[in-house]
Amino acid sequence: MELWFLGQGYHDHLEKGVGAVPNDKKSEWEKLDFQLCTVLWQSVEPDVLEILRLFKTCCSFWKKAQEIFVNDIQSLFDATQKVDVLKQTSHDMIAHIGKAQAAVEELKRFLVADSLEEVNRKLGKFYMVFILRSLHSDFESCA
Repeated sequence: MELWFLGQGYHDHLEKGVGAVPNDKKSEWEKLDFQLCTVLWQSVEPDVLEILRLFKTCCSFWKKAQEIFVNDIQSLFDATQKVDVLKQTSHDMIAHIGKAQAAVEELKRFLVADSLEEVNRKLGKFYMVFILRSLHSDFESCA
C-alpha cells in the first residue's frame, strides 16, 4: 500500500493530518485524502475493515493499520516459544549454548525500550504471550 502512495506522490497523506496543511489548500487536501482513504478501505479484508473504517483520514487509518499488522504479539510469541522449548538434544554443549543465546537475544529485543511507559507496554504484551501460551491445545490456532 505504501509503495502505491509513494508512486503517486501522495505519501504525505499517510504521515500528515489536515492540521499540517496550509489553510488555502485544506479543502483540496481533505477531498483527496477522503478519496485515498476510500481506496485504503477497499484494500483490506472485511474483518479488519470493521476496525479501520472508523478512521476517516489516511494518516489515522495508516497509523492504526501499522499497529494491527506489525503483529508484535505473534513475533514475541514465537521468540518466547523458542526459549520455552529449548532442549539440549546432544552432548554438544557449545551448540546448545549458542542456540540458547540466540533465542534469548531474540526475546530481549522485544523488551528493550527508551521510556518506562514503553517498557510497561512491552511487558503487557509479554504477559499476554504467557497467557496465550497457557491456553488449552484446542485453542492453538488462535494463538
